[in-house]
Amino acid sequence: MNRLIWSAAALGAIVFLAALALTGGRGGSGLLPFVPKGLMTIRLQDVREVELETHEGRWHFVRAEDGWHAAAGATTAGFAARLDGALRLLRNSGPERVLSATETAAVDPAQFGLNPPRLRVVVNGSGASSFVISFGATNVLGLSHYVRREGSSEIALLPGFVAEEWERVGKMP
Repeated sequence: MNRLIWSAAALGAIVFLAALALTGGRGGSGLLPFVPKGLMTIRLQDVREVELETHEGRWHFVRAEDGWHAAAGATTAGFAARLDGALRLLRNSGPERVLSATETAAVDPAQFGLNPPRLRVVVNGSGASSFVISFGATNVLGLSHYVRREGSSEIALLPGFVAEEWERVGKMP
């Protein structure tokens, strides 16, 4: 009798796995479309100009029909893909935490490293849309960077890979 129960259970499991394999898995409400959670709300295809300011220098990039170009000087090979990737991260990667003005009021502002910022990015979209963000110091663990959007009193913690990609863009033009 035990052998018959185990055989039936094994057959049921095989039928279930075959059904999953043929149908492509579980459907339903668990599958939601991707929604960008980044601080930048300008659509990527609407971005026309990017200005990047670091301690090493200042760069201005313009998107033309044939891709990204530096306003002054030439860019290195692969630069356009790097800039597009950095913009995508800024739009898609949401903050890990947002500190309100009341939370930051009791803390020494120097610890955030935003005055002056390590990195400042200005993104201009089509029309009058504009987005400005300043990157400051890393958090205590070194995994996130403090950032502030222009016009906002909140300070957000963005994943470190977002700031690192923008730093690479600043070293690569």
